Amino acid sequence: MFQVIKTNGETADFTLTKISDAIMKAFCEADMQYNYDQADLLALRVTADFQNRVEENGVSADVISDSVKRVLEQAGYAEAARAYLYRDMRKLSRNGGLR
Repeated sequence: MFQVIKTNGETADFTLTKISDAIMKAFCEADMQYNYDQADLLALRVTADFQNRVEENGVSADVISDSVKRVLEQAGYAEAARAYLYRDMRKLSRNGGLR
């Protein structure tokens, strides 16, 4: 498996469930119905989307985040994509602001 390079420079093992969880939270924030299988399938699509951007030392969290937003939009879940982006921006601001 590969490493995820977080925005603070630390690394962590890649975990597909973190992507599924983030997608489910985005659906909740957008007040949209979903099921676990749907979130898992979208998480797999996200992984396929960023796969060609994995480098020797891993993949950045920003690349994964961009893929989540893109896959949600392509799948017709624009509201969830906006909710995901909004959650991501709030998280960045809580962790010391934008770069």
